[in-house]
Amino acid sequence: MTLSKYFSASLVSLVLCFAAVHVQALELGDDAPQIVGRKTDDTLFALTRAERKPKVINFFWVKCLPCKKEIPLLAKKEKQYPQVEFIVVHAQMNAETDSNYDIEHIQFFINSLSGSPKTVVLGSPLLKSYYDIKAFPYTVLLASDNSVEGILSGFNDRTVIQLENWLKKQK
Repeated sequence: MTLSKYFSASLVSLVLCFAAVHVQALELGDDAPQIVGRKTDDTLFALTRAERKPKVINFFWVKCLPCKKEIPLLAKKEKQYPQVEFIVVHAQMNAETDSNYDIEHIQFFINSLSGSPKTVVLGSPLLKSYYDIKAFPYTVLLASDNSVEGILSGFNDRTVIQLENWLKKQK
């Protein structure tokens, strides 16, 4: 690991540790908690530096079967709704048992799917508690100012309709 990658990884860990100190249930209208992580192209991602446009943030886990179906759907929606930024974040279930899920493993998982959004982030187990994720897949719909407009848990007909209705309202 190069010195710059070491410091970047340390910074990401430090930010995530401080971010997880204040944990409460995410509610509509809240500012979205910060997400900092390494993208699969090995660059750094920070939610606060993302474009000022509506966002679909989907949290997944590589062992989640519904996630394998939802991510390709999100890739199709990303093409259909270019005014919305789609971000998929691997949120590890457990730091000890999932520690082998590095960028290469996540990229292999993503490549095994029929499609995925352009922005794929390797997250931290801390995101699970910070976003109050109880099950995967878990999707948060954000306004352009990063305030929470919707929270979808699971992947079923109801959540697909809710996502589609929200996307149609975005300009």
